[in-house]
Amino acid sequence: MKVFKTDINSIIQNERESCVTIGMFDALHKYHKLIIEKTQTIAQENNLESIIITFDHKPTKGTETLLNENKKINYINENFQIDKMIILQVNNDLINTSKEQFVKILKNKFKVIKLVEGSDFRFGFEKSGDVEYLKNSFGEKNVFIYERDQNISTSKIKKLVKENKIAEIDDELEVDINLL
Repeated sequence: MKVFKTDINSIIQNERESCVTIGMFDALHKYHKLIIEKTQTIAQENNLESIIITFDHKPTKGTETLLNENKKINYINENFQIDKMIILQVNNDLINTSKEQFVKILKNKFKVIKLVEGSDFRFGFEKSGDVEYLKNSFGEKNVFIYERDQNISTSKIKKLVKENKIAEIDDELEVDINLL
């Protein structure tokens, strides 16, 4: 897996058409794993490059993350067959990118043909973009959506970590506790 850390204005043009998933992937719980596996599968079945677009920290919060960047990269590299990971630096340019601008970047820079996201995925300035906007922009058949399981969340994992309930994380969420 090739890893690139860049800001939104310095993204290098992709050579191949791609299947992309976008998210923080801060805990890599089973919901995240399903999305990454589906991205990998769709890319392989359609001869597309598989790409994960993630962030150096959550755009709406401070720089604290549950899973450090190197562990996230290593885990994905060891457990999935993803071609490329793009780590976008969260700065004012990214935060102020409209949903229209973001979709244009996906189409023009990443040559996105297919996307895989969770049903609660939001993007663009003030989270104005959603999965319906993606479906309208890329076509219904090109956007694969996983319905969000409210019992599985990074917030829940963070709470369990703070409460030192590591066994619950491992049992209930199928998380590799060595990552935390």
